[in-house]
Amino acid sequence: MSTFEKDALALDAYSHAVTTAAERVGPAVVRIDVEHATRRSRSYGYPPELRGGIGSGFIFASDGQILTNAHVVEGARHIKVTLADGRTFDAGLMGSDPAVDVAVLRIGAERLPVAELGHSPLRVGQLVIAVGNPYGLNWTVTAGVVSALGRTLQAPGTPKMTNLIQTDTSINPGNSGGPLVDSLGHVVGITTAMMPMAQGLGFSVPLDTVKGVVAKIATQRSARPEGVSLGVGGMRVTLEESLRQLLQLQQRWGMEILELRSQSPADQAQLKRLDVILSADEEPVTEPRDLQRIVRTHKAGEKVTIGFLRGGTQRKVTVVL
Repeated sequence: MSTFEKDALALDAYSHAVTTAAERVGPAVVRIDVEHATRRSRSYGYPPELRGGIGSGFIFASDGQILTNAHVVEGARHIKVTLADGRTFDAGLMGSDPAVDVAVLRIGAERLPVAELGHSPLRVGQLVIAVGNPYGLNWTVTAGVVSALGRTLQAPGTPKMTNLIQTDTSINPGNSGGPLVDSLGHVVGITTAMMPMAQGLGFSVPLDTVKGVVAKIATQRSARPEGVSLGVGGMRVTLEESLRQLLQLQQRWGMEILELRSQSPADQAQLKRLDVILSADEEPVTEPRDLQRIVRTHKAGEKVTIGFLRGGTQRKVTVVL
């Protein structure tokens, strides 16, 4: 094989990886338009003037939950989300953590395409792809590599951010909140910042940090007086194909426990953080809303059987609600 043919083959493999990853995550990527009210107008007694902003996000739960950056929606009086298929929805803020620049939104839609979450550790030099809406140019794809891990960044007037992913993917205003994915199209982080006056320097919040925020928000909401609860927070994760085959599992997803409220029914039943719930009362659990729906059919004092994975082994436990 000639050098030209080898170069062409390598380029084709690279192009195939980027296009495949973009096609897989693209349907779950959203545009976020935010309306703010300026404070200056209020000080003179006039109605507030409105200013807008644009960001990106992605759907991580089929019931309309969306991840983005906290700074994208900070102080918003109105949030509009546009899906890849052109539909638009008003969005509500479920919760945010400005310290790590992660926020969770929700829109009134069901059975939406969902971005798959990665489960393999990142490596320096690994191919990554960012999808977002820079300068309002919708669903733009840029590719690069992981330049470094564990970076610290503090822009003027903002909190210090730690443990960031540094990449050389092109990032511009409007990209914020969009997914950073690997060559399989699995989300490995959320694009959060670019360094002013620098080229080839972009930063993303790693997936582990994102998971922690989602779980904390879910746990806080489940602690509200809305009926019975297991007292756990988590998010949908993809089950590895080799494990599915080994355990003869039919489902592709489960709910990974990322937060566990002390002395909650789940805690007393000795469920642990990072256990992956597969079923409740023999019904499949593929994401948090499945678990919530099943648990809320019970009353306090009743029992629910939870099937879960721990260390690659299937287990069951009975939880008293």
